[in-house]
Formats: sequence, C-alpha cells, structure tokens
Amino acid sequence: MPTPHTQRPLISERALRDCLRRVSSILRERPTVLRGTLAPLVAHILTQRIRFLGVIRNHETPCYILDLKELKKSIADFRSACERHLPSHQIFYAVKTNHHQRILKEVIRAGFGLDVSSKREIEMGVRAGAQKMVFSGPGKTEECLATAMKHRDHVTINMDSFGELKRLGLLTKKLKKRICAGVRVAPRDHDAWNKFGIDMRDLHDFWLAAQIHPGISLEGIQFHISFNKDAAPYQRMITLLSSYLKRTFSKKQLHDIRFIDIGGGFRPYASEGYYPWTTPAGTIVQAAYAESVKRPPFADRYLLLESLPVDEYLAGIAKAVQTHLAPLLSCAIYLEPGRIISNNAMHIALKVVDRKSPRTAILDGGVNAIGWERFSYDYFPVINLTHPGMRERICTLYGSLCLQGEMDLWGYSYYGSKLAEGDILVVPYQGHLTYSLAQNFIHPIPPVYIMK
Repeated sequence: MPTPHTQRPLISERALRDCLRRVSSILRERPTVLRGTLAPLVAHILTQRIRFLGVIRNHETPCYILDLKELKKSIADFRSACERHLPSHQIFYAVKTNHHQRILKEVIRAGFGLDVSSKREIEMGVRAGAQKMVFSGPGKTEECLATAMKHRDHVTINMDSFGELKRLGLLTKKLKKRICAGVRVAPRDHDAWNKFGIDMRDLHDFWLAAQIHPGISLEGIQFHISFNKDAAPYQRMITLLSSYLKRTFSKKQLHDIRFIDIGGGFRPYASEGYYPWTTPAGTIVQAAYAESVKRPPFADRYLLLESLPVDEYLAGIAKAVQTHLAPLLSCAIYLEPGRIISNNAMHIALKVVDRKSPRTAILDGGVNAIGWERFSYDYFPVINLTHPGMRERICTLYGSLCLQGEMDLWGYSYYGSKLAEGDILVVPYQGHLTYSLAQNFIHPIPPVYIMK
C-alpha cells in the first residue's frame, strides 16, 4: 500500500492511450476546426516595418500604435460592402470595442453613427461630434436615460425591457419631451445573450404598451448576436423576426417600423487563432496528460478563428433581407460593427527586457495593457521588428507584471531570425477590447501613438 507521500499517476498509460484514441476518433468524425497559418498577416506587417520603427524610435515602449491606414481601410471596406448589398442602411460604430477619440472622429468623418451603451459613451460621442447614436444595453439607469433625453436630437434609445419602457415613459412625461426609440428582442433560445432584450413572443404586447407613452416614438426593432463566423445567425434572426411580424402585426404597425437593427458581431477575416488545448477535445487531452510525464501530442501550434471577408457577411445578410423583410417592410437596416472596424487599427509594441533562457523571455509590458489574460487562449503572431524573419520560433514570451506565468503571457513563439534583449516586438491587430479594457495594474496604461 502506498504511503501518503507516494506520487503515482491517477490515469494508467493504457487508460491514457484509450482516451486519446477515443478523442482522435471524435475529431476525425466531426471536424470542427479550421487549420491554416497566419504567415500572410506577418508578411503584411513586415512590409510596414519602417513605419513601425519610425514611430517607436521617438517613443518608449510599451505603447499602442494607432494605425490610421488600417483604420481607414476597415471603415472603407465595411461601408463599401453595405453600399453594394444594402441600399437602405445606417452604420453605427460600437464604441465599447475601442473608444479612442481619434477612432471615433474617423468613423464619424466617414458618415457612421455611434452605438453607445452608457452615459459615459454618449458623452464621448458628443465630444467627438456624433450626429446620430443608438443607445443600447441592459439596466439603463435614470441618469443614463436623462442623458439620452438631453441629447435626444442625436440619440435613439433601444429599450431593453418593459420596466425600462415605463421608466422612460415617465421621464418623457416629466420633461414634456419626445424621443425616438426601438426595442431589443431575443428568441427564446438566446443562451448566453438572454440577459438582453425582451422575448420576441412579447414584441406585440410591448408595441401596444408603448402607445400609452406619447413621449416615446417607437420606430424600430433591434437584435444582436456576437462572435459570428458567417451570416447564418443574422439570417436565422431575420427569418424568425419576419415570421413573427407577419403573424402578429397589422399593416399600420408594420408601416410604423422605420428601422431593423441587426447589431454587430462580425469577425475580422484571417487575423487571429486559438490554441488547440482550449477546444473541448483539447481540454480532455490536456487533462489526461496532466497525469503523465509526456507532453500532449497536439498536431497544430494553433487553429484559425473562422470568419469571412466582410463582403460575404453582407451578401448573406442582404439575401435574407430581400427574401424575408423587403416584401414586408419599408425600412432602413441598422448595423453596429465594432470589432471588424477597430481590430486591425491598433497594435501593441513591446521590448525584450530579459532573455532568461533560450526558450523564455520577459517583455517590458504586461497584460494590464489588454485588461485580461487573453493570450492564454487567443493566438496572435508576435513579430520581431529588430531581427525580422518569416520563421516562427518557439519561445515563451512573458509580460513584466508580478503575476504567475499564464496570467501575464504574450505568446509561446515569435516570428524573427533571432531574439535578443532590446529587440522591438509588435503584437498586431490589438484594437478590439484591449485598449478599452486596459487597467492601471502595477504598471500604468501605455500611451497611444499615431502611425499615419
């Protein structure tokens, strides 16, 4: 009988092999991953190497680099796709994804409105010169609603509940003012998004309830599902909404609908990946190998996040609009892109401070710059601008926060010919929910420098 201090694997080698055979069989029968490489992204960034080094030469790292060329390209690509496929549309940039004032000013200059979710974001929009905003989100406070009313000439409120309808109605009565509004709906099986909006089955009752509040001009319907790899989720929601409206709304009520807001959730194309051990099957393998001295035999260093070029998203959405909404309604389609606009517009520059071993390095910035331990799950290439190269080399890259490894991690590899102390590295396409989530933790939030 083993003593209390005897260590032995909880899983035998035979059981481990059997587990892996079963997992491999599942993966062969149900392929759910996209394999490929992000080397073309690396090659693209390296063509801009002189531009990057020109900015960094005059500044200290760590820092954000706001890339105006990439920002303007993302804006132009999305606007062009909308113009090709959706003749009657309005675009509202989702401020939460990246609220930097230069980004807000660029999207407004391009004719976009803003999608805001708080008093703070409304005020950001006002300072940036926004002429139109949609105000969405759950749990809007009296103060938030009052701020929206103050800027009612530029704000449409997408109401989130019957309680919010009542509170807004009382406020409009008190102020003797009128505001344009919509209502967010969700299907019954909305899963992770069920905190938002009203059940679609209650939409007609909500529409009738709004009529007793003369200060609310209810003109639209919103839905939103994020992290969409293709147009299918939008098509499904458009189909469900159209079917519901046909069954329950009168001709006059249909005539009163001025907009359908389909939200955002568009993924940027071919710009990021994720690690195989974060998949359900990978988790099983990782757990099994935790009881073995062997390393898990993952065939791929990373897997690609599935997505489409923006034109294909909009083509699929337009098909559903033409089939299901156009015969029923004469209204504008509102879109709320965020990630697909901000993602490629900002990069993070770092310096190698300490080369601790051939396979370990410490960089001068920590993940306080992105707000959470993102790179334990998400893969982005890390590119050495000082010693460039198209070969990806194994080396664990840690940040400089006083936290354990995976809580302050930039990646497990870098592209370059070698890695030395003082080298400048860039982590590309970090504009989405990084700068907006950054925090003053141990180190200050890095400054932003503009690359024209």
